[in-house]
Amino acid sequence: MPAVAAPMLLLAGVLLAAAACGGDTSVAADPGTVATWSVRRGAFRRVLLLSGELRSRRGEVIRVPRLPNWTTTIRWMVEDGSLVAEGEAVMELDSAQVAGDLDNRVTALEQARNALQQAQAERDARTAEKELAVERARVALRKAEIRAAVPADVQPRRQYQEAQLAYEEARVAYDKAVADLEAHRSAAEARLQVLRIEVAKAEREVREAQRAIDTMMLRAPRSGIVVAGENLREGRKYRVGDTVSVGVPVFELPDLSEMSVDAWLPDVDDGEIAPGMPAVCTLDAYPDRHIPGRVVSITPVAQVVGPRSERRAFRVRVDLAEADAGIMRPGMSVKVEVTTVRLDGVLLVPRAALTFAAEGVSVHPAGGGRVNVRLGPCNALECVLQQGPAEGTVLEVGA
Repeated sequence: MPAVAAPMLLLAGVLLAAAACGGDTSVAADPGTVATWSVRRGAFRRVLLLSGELRSRRGEVIRVPRLPNWTTTIRWMVEDGSLVAEGEAVMELDSAQVAGDLDNRVTALEQARNALQQAQAERDARTAEKELAVERARVALRKAEIRAAVPADVQPRRQYQEAQLAYEEARVAYDKAVADLEAHRSAAEARLQVLRIEVAKAEREVREAQRAIDTMMLRAPRSGIVVAGENLREGRKYRVGDTVSVGVPVFELPDLSEMSVDAWLPDVDDGEIAPGMPAVCTLDAYPDRHIPGRVVSITPVAQVVGPRSERRAFRVRVDLAEADAGIMRPGMSVKVEVTTVRLDGVLLVPRAALTFAAEGVSVHPAGGGRVNVRLGPCNALECVLQQGPAEGTVLEVGA
């Protein structure tokens, strides 16, 4: 580009800023003031800006443990982003409801054990009665058997027949007593088995309640930084007093050695980026730190950005080529510049030098005249010149 006077440079900067803001690129300069630009050959780059948050690619998740009542509330928790040691408490869940439930279950267990003991005592007492009845029937049968064994020719016929009849009756009574004893034992054992199952169930419920109380204090499985989980219902991170359910992730201990960015692509820009495109990520907290990355995935369906928002966007994952555990923390805001188009060695013309009219797009070479051009992709400042003036041609801006 040839050297120009300071006022000319100032005017060119104003025109470029207007073009970058999406204004009309045919804005004219003040009468008598003309800036010049040259058609040049170089690299063209079009960038799409996204905003997102840092995420760890992997880590350990702390979830709400199994609870008897499935839900509870957060009584206390460490501050989001705190550095904790292995085994250190990170969250305390409200155990009042579980403690009351434990008392009820202990009472139910005592009642079940008492019922079992009472049933065992009744079984033993009834069994003793049945066994005594069997023993009496056995003695009576033995006596009747002895009488029936006396030969008929040594006693009156009637006495002999009565002895035989008494023997049969004694045998039937004995069989009945034995059958009653076996039936009682079987029925009693079945009832005791049911009561034993109830006792085992009550014991298991007591153990679960006791274990639940023991696990109401959540601890870090290893040393590291803890990141609070997302309360999807409220659209924010979990806080003290929030209700949580069994299995919900309430904390994460991220691995800071591999990081990525979760960014949002507005649905109006659908199709502008694709997996594999290079990106440059800049932490809002460290604007001088630029980290290369690459787009790895885009959700197929646009999602609502927030619980009370009507805007929809695609979630984009950008993996970073490097990580710095000293400054990077999950949740930090990141600006992502995705290079959607990159062309090397192409002719470039400033957007400020273009004139848009009904008959087409044109430029004004220095010295007068008007030349129609055919453009390729454009960014905020330049366009690829596919057909028009040759490289080095000086163009007038504001002519």
